Amino acid sequence: MHKKLISILLAIVLLFVFAGCGGTDKPAADNPTEEPAVNPTAEPTEEPVDETLVTVNGVELHMTKDAEFNGIKYTITEDLKEANYGRFVQYYLYQDDGPNLLFFRVFYYKGMTHADIRYDLGVEDDLKEEAGKTDNIEYSLIDLHRDDGTMHFYIVDKDDISYVINFVSQYDIANFETLVLNSIRF
Repeated sequence: MHKKLISILLAIVLLFVFAGCGGTDKPAADNPTEEPAVNPTAEPTEEPVDETLVTVNGVELHMTKDAEFNGIKYTITEDLKEANYGRFVQYYLYQDDGPNLLFFRVFYYKGMTHADIRYDLGVEDDLKEEAGKTDNIEYSLIDLHRDDGTMHFYIVDKDDISYVINFVSQYDIANFETLVLNSIRF
């Protein structure tokens, strides 16, 4: 009898083993009760950053248009209107409501000193020029330190030619300025 009882118990255990105790033959991805495997070394995925996007007063501008004026090349946005006055080119963008969003001008001077250029632009002599550079250019910055926005003049010298890049806005356009300045090439 003892052998019979052991045989019955063994048969019951084998029945549970073969039945798999309610398991499934489906892969883990098809079984909603199992969580997917996590790779602990995987980097979190980030959304790509649009390095051409600049926002000024809530207006999104994509800096993707190549432009040139008298030998200087730079990247701007297609949203800007252009007016060429011979000695300088002006780019501008109006808002539907409120003041102009921004002005951006490039002046061309040949064989003139910075003092002569400043006089022509109406920039006061007592304003200091601050040296700066990007990967492509060196410049002198004249900051008019306005409380109501931006008024910057960047003087870029190339041989006996000076270019003045002038930014004007009542808003913070620092990112716009940076993208334009970093894109300058000859």
